[in-house]
Amino acid sequence: METKKNKHDRLRQDAWNKALFSYGYGYLFSHRASKLKTRLNWITFLGIIVPILIGGIVTTYGITSPILKYLLIITAPISITQLVISVWSIVANWNTSYAYYLESYLDNYSLADKYEDLGKYPPEENDELKSKLDKIDVLRSSRDKQDSKYPLTDKEKRKGMRYSLRKFKRECAGCKKIPTDMKSTKCGVCGNF
Repeated sequence: METKKNKHDRLRQDAWNKALFSYGYGYLFSHRASKLKTRLNWITFLGIIVPILIGGIVTTYGITSPILKYLLIITAPISITQLVISVWSIVANWNTSYAYYLESYLDNYSLADKYEDLGKYPPEENDELKSKLDKIDVLRSSRDKQDSKYPLTDKEKRKGMRYSLRKFKRECAGCKKIPTDMKSTKCGVCGNF
């Protein structure tokens, strides 16, 4: 039969484990957001710079300038590429995905903080600790349901695990090492990404 202290320790460990997972998910969605923001910035930059270059040449040298001919030869492929990527970003709904990734990473980090606080500063009574853990679990469950619309790959999950293990200075269940960097290893739990 489980003693009061054992139950308390198990609930605290549960909070710490959930902090680890939430932190990893937050990292992964922040990583996705960062990559998507870079792509969106390039689309915006290319969409603005090409017309500005052409307009600047026309304004400075006029429409009969030989420089304009060469500039159009250079910028035409860039413009076509930018248009194709812009259309793809609209079809793939990059702006919505970016906003979602930002929301998810902030929520996941917030959940990680709540679990970590509960692990560090648990109430003395098991019932109160369980109640607080259950309340955070409801938020976690809601976040998981939303995040399932943008599922993570196994490769991403291993990367998130490594990031969390490193942050919390915990030993990996697979390779039995505490990660100190984000270099991929051959471990099936915190590597192979």
